[in-house]
Amino acid sequence: MPEQRSSERQSDVIVIGAGIAGVTAAAILAKRGLAVTILEARDRVGGRGYARNFADTEEVLDFGGAWITPWQERMRRLCREHWVEVRSRIPVGERRYLRDGGLQREVTSAADRPAHERAVARIAADAILLKMGHAADEQGRSIARVSFADYLDRVAPPQATRDLLSAWWAVSGNADKTQAPAAELLMSSAYGDGLTDAMADVWADTIVGGVSDLVTRMIATSGARLVTTQPVTAIRTSRDGVSVATSGEEPFAAKAAIVATGLNPMRNITFEPGLAAAKVAAIATGHLGRAVKVWAQVTGVPAGIMVTGGGGGIEWMFSERESSDGTTMLVGFGVAANGWTPDLPKDIESAVARFFPEAKVVATDWHDWNGDPYSLGAWVSAKVGAEAATAAETWTREGPLAFASSDFAAEQAGWFEGAAVSGEAAAQEILAFLGKN
Repeated sequence: MPEQRSSERQSDVIVIGAGIAGVTAAAILAKRGLAVTILEARDRVGGRGYARNFADTEEVLDFGGAWITPWQERMRRLCREHWVEVRSRIPVGERRYLRDGGLQREVTSAADRPAHERAVARIAADAILLKMGHAADEQGRSIARVSFADYLDRVAPPQATRDLLSAWWAVSGNADKTQAPAAELLMSSAYGDGLTDAMADVWADTIVGGVSDLVTRMIATSGARLVTTQPVTAIRTSRDGVSVATSGEEPFAAKAAIVATGLNPMRNITFEPGLAAAKVAAIATGHLGRAVKVWAQVTGVPAGIMVTGGGGGIEWMFSERESSDGTTMLVGFGVAANGWTPDLPKDIESAVARFFPEAKVVATDWHDWNGDPYSLGAWVSAKVGAEAATAAETWTREGPLAFASSDFAAEQAGWFEGAAVSGEAAAQEILAFLGKN
């Protein structure tokens, strides 16, 4: 064990990060009778799941991840176990496309329809091939390791289709198109039989009160100790245990630890001794997810309208729900890459004017995940040629140190379900290390 001072606080296991991954692991470990301390850098729990009041109103919205799919049974089970309700997403009742200088009801012009259909058919075929485990198409062209920008050039869609795909990229790939793989969009399209618009069909439910509320209840039920506002600066390990230094004055000590910060924030933690070369390379590479999620409160627009297009800035918007005061809440997405540096709220107001010209903006709100020092990005998006950085195999346990995050989950990466999967795996690694499995 590293030399202890009398001020060190001892646990069996320290979990670093109070998102779904970390808290799932903590709950499993605490249930096995281990003393668990959760260290959270922020003054809140939930990680990239962040529900709070919109613009100082009573309307609680998800500013981070929100949707869960019909098959994500871990998240649904956690909600049932902790008496958290899920709310069905309102269906899409109207579709609009921003193209050719204005809003249209059809995705392309009649002249562009044949080229559009060829591109959509190619994307659907590649999405299903990738879902089946194929890395290349029938011509031997890579579909697993080609950038989205290069893939678009290969598919050669008309401009309206290119803008449509760019909008869906904002809610799937969410990264620099020249660096992130087209597989990010293709795998999301595969949820809906390869059709990009159909990927929204699986966003079935949201959690009432958000992941923040669910995680709060999970921690209370587990009996794990939570310590907030404790950014971790260094983790020192030996054959006997772990010492975790934070920005506070006193370190924390344990027999083992789980790092559940997410991939990008690990670059701000010193590991002594250093981690294996594959993990060091992964931390240096990081992930590229740079989504910008925004909300706008408006009047004059009913719920259930989805709009895409524009080719940059906020490219995807949906009138997601009616609020208690009769206004409507619009959720929007863009990607802070490929020449767009968000200027908020100006860009939100501009998007509403383009997509919903009948609307009057009452208020806007957002959370800057890319500037947040404890996320340094949105959901995971890999880098072409550096997929090992986000592979679960890279993040197996090293001595008393395990790792958990949706960024490198063995399945459902990028989703809360993936975070739970990764948290379960890390907990089992620590139980095995401590001889408790």
